[in-house]
Amino acid sequence: MKTLYSICFLSLFSASIYGQTLSYVDLQVDQRPKGQFESYEAKDGTLYKIGDKIQFAVPSGVNGKFVTITKIDVMGNIYPVGAEVINTSAEIKKIMVGGLKRSGWKAGFQTKGLTAIDNYFFNIEDAIAAGEIKSKAGEALSELKKAKEKLDLGLITQDEYDSLKVNLAKFIK
Repeated sequence: MKTLYSICFLSLFSASIYGQTLSYVDLQVDQRPKGQFESYEAKDGTLYKIGDKIQFAVPSGVNGKFVTITKIDVMGNIYPVGAEVINTSAEIKKIMVGGLKRSGWKAGFQTKGLTAIDNYFFNIEDAIAAGEIKSKAGEALSELKKAKEKLDLGLITQDEYDSLKVNLAKFIK
C-alpha cells in the first residue's frame, strides 16, 4: 500500500513538472498543449517567465490604439489599450494557450498593468510581430550593433566588446 501511495505521489509530482515551459514549437501541433506554464520560449528564442517585465512599444493601430493588446476591467469589459502604456512595462502574471485546432494555438500572456486593477491580455507572437512589444532579441541585437560601432570608432576595447557579445548572445538566435 505504501508503494502505491509513493507511485501515485511521484506520478502527480512529475505531471506537475512536465510542461512548465511552453515553446513556440509546442504550439505547432494538432492537440492543444495543456498545463500550467511557468515560461514561454518565443519564436525568436526569447524566454519569458512569470514575473518578468514586458516592455510596451508603440501602438500599431489607428488613433494611437494597440491592435494586439487589450485591457479587461473588473466587470469583464474589454477595452483597447491606448498610448498611455507606451514605453511602460507590465509584469507577466499568467501564460496561457488559446486558439482553435483549425486556426492554430497561440501563447497568450496576462500581465499586471499600470494600476493594481489593470490586466492586459495579448498574444505574444502577434504583439512582437506588430512591434507593440519590445523583443529582448531585437533589443540585444541593437545593443550589439551599437557596441560594434563603438569598437570600430575606438571608443571601447576588443575585450569590452567580446564580453558584451557573450552576454547578449543568449538573447540572439
